[in-house]
Amino acid sequence: MTLTHKAVSFTGLLLCSLTLPQVSYGITGCTNANLMGAYNAQISSSGLMNVLNSLNNGAGSTTPTGTTGTTSGTSAAAVNPGGFGNNPNSLTGKVPGLGRYILDGNGSINGTPPGTTGYTSIGTYNVNDDCTATMSLNTGETFNAIVAANGSRVLFIESDTTGGGAIGELDLANTACISGAGGPQTFAFNIFGAQQVSTSSGGTSTGGTSPGTTASAATFQPTAALGSITLDGQGRFSMSEWMFASGSLKPVKATGSYTFGMNCNLKLTFDPATGATTGSAGATPAAVQGILVSGSSGLLVFQTDQVVTDIVTGQLIGQ
Repeated sequence: MTLTHKAVSFTGLLLCSLTLPQVSYGITGCTNANLMGAYNAQISSSGLMNVLNSLNNGAGSTTPTGTTGTTSGTSAAAVNPGGFGNNPNSLTGKVPGLGRYILDGNGSINGTPPGTTGYTSIGTYNVNDDCTATMSLNTGETFNAIVAANGSRVLFIESDTTGGGAIGELDLANTACISGAGGPQTFAFNIFGAQQVSTSSGGTSTGGTSPGTTASAATFQPTAALGSITLDGQGRFSMSEWMFASGSLKPVKATGSYTFGMNCNLKLTFDPATGATTGSAGATPAAVQGILVSGSSGLLVFQTDQVVTDIVTGQLIGQ
């Protein structure tokens, strides 16, 4: 090949490369139709948000669960962060930190308001071509989101000013659940969060209580648990875990009954403690509820003590 031929060939290749379409590395092709079916919601940051609300508002002056408001001399508190959790319009009813909804593939978020039957639109969503999305609930909460795993998962952050930037996810689930009868099922779990342990005096109150009285503030410490829950298929469960609380790790053994609702919601009711020696074993949680994503996994929320806002979310993993 002569020098002239080489120059012509190089020029042709250069022109071809300039006319080729530019490579795009962004994910495209998402639409509202990617989100269709029953989705379980979990507010991942609910435990942290509840701790911050208690610290900011004081131990004795919290806003009622499920509302957003202010207390005397304090900032606004999102007691129900995330919007999708503890929502009375959820198919499962109000479950702290969890919920279940139907996304119809056309931009409507459906739930079941109290006292109604069937599905009712309680919000909307819009999925962009690049798989980002926006969502809003009729109660005022708004969200920015990212669609993942071809629509089987949605990660979201609350964008309105009252939500404190709460984060969570929606997981595509079974559209219907069995009653829980049948063979035993065992699920592993772990949780980590904070537990309110006491109230501490902090001088005299300047607002909300009578002059000269002592103001109280919430005190928290780390809490964590690792264990398993076995459902026997006949309405009874057993739980075995290691619980870290009050600065030490202690074993917990518990039994009780469970109910398994038609919308995959699971509720554990503990038997009264029997034979535990003080100090040798940890206390059982005040309440445990969950939602099954499928037959082998689920979402979980522990109420660590009698304070209703002391909740920790986690996951159930089939063994």
